Amino acid sequence: MSIIVRDLCKNFGPLRAVDRVSFEIPRGGIVGLIGPNGAGKSTILRILTTFLQSSSGQVVVAGFDLAQNPAGARQQLGYLPENPPGSTEARVDEYLTYRAQLKGIGRRDRSQEIDRCLEACELTTVRRRLIGRLSQGFRRRVGLADAMLARPSVLILDEPTIGLDPLQVRHTRELFAELARESTILLSTHLLTEAEELCQRVLMLMHGRLVADIAMAELNAATDFEIELDGPPAECESMLLTLSEVTKVGVIASTGCWHVFAVSGAGPNTRQEAARESLRRGWNLRELRAVSGTLEDHFARLAVRVQREAA
Repeated sequence: MSIIVRDLCKNFGPLRAVDRVSFEIPRGGIVGLIGPNGAGKSTILRILTTFLQSSSGQVVVAGFDLAQNPAGARQQLGYLPENPPGSTEARVDEYLTYRAQLKGIGRRDRSQEIDRCLEACELTTVRRRLIGRLSQGFRRRVGLADAMLARPSVLILDEPTIGLDPLQVRHTRELFAELARESTILLSTHLLTEAEELCQRVLMLMHGRLVADIAMAELNAATDFEIELDGPPAECESMLLTLSEVTKVGVIASTGCWHVFAVSGAGPNTRQEAARESLRRGWNLRELRAVSGTLEDHFARLAVRVQREAA
């Protein structure tokens, strides 16, 4: 696993910003972190990148436990914060040279590595410009080039396309797809369409808690209905596959003991069969609904549910 998070908590005085969050991310691919403002996204990213210490829980990045060897993890990390740092009085290539030195890139390889990152981020034409005189979009791309230096095995990106124009956004998304062949990318975004387009999986946070772990392939597949049960996932899936005309079943979200299953190919009476069989087996059924398959719809439904449960 590239990232392992177990029962992560972070308190700021009496405020619990991150509340017992757990997830695992295997090597490669792009995973999104979404949620409203104040959900805890940036706090989690800062903990993963060792800028903050957790209050409790375990975090392992690229095989290094952050409590025992944060320096080892940092050597495998590339980080683009929401407000990327950088000396406004330095030129782009000067800043990247300084950052490459800090990352331990040898003198012999330094120029070639900087050129690679400048070209990938379309910064070659501004390499001698002062960072302070660049637009917000260009400065953000300098931060991305910095994160890419030394080919990290894990890239942590906080709102990576903020301030970019439409053409820059398109190029950056193509770059992420290329980078994901070698690195694990965890990115936070407020743009649900971006998460839907880029990510194979999306983690949804609300009020500091992980409320859903969504497999985009299952969410995007045509589904006749979704059903939320608290039974063992494998047994629930097996039961749903036995129902009339059902062709496909997949878990699209899990919260504690509750699991949301997307069911495709259902017949006219399949929902009633699913409810009846679930109750017969002693499983609690929280919701049964016909839905569309967009991430925005799913986000809205979960937001309403969380607000209802908090009331």
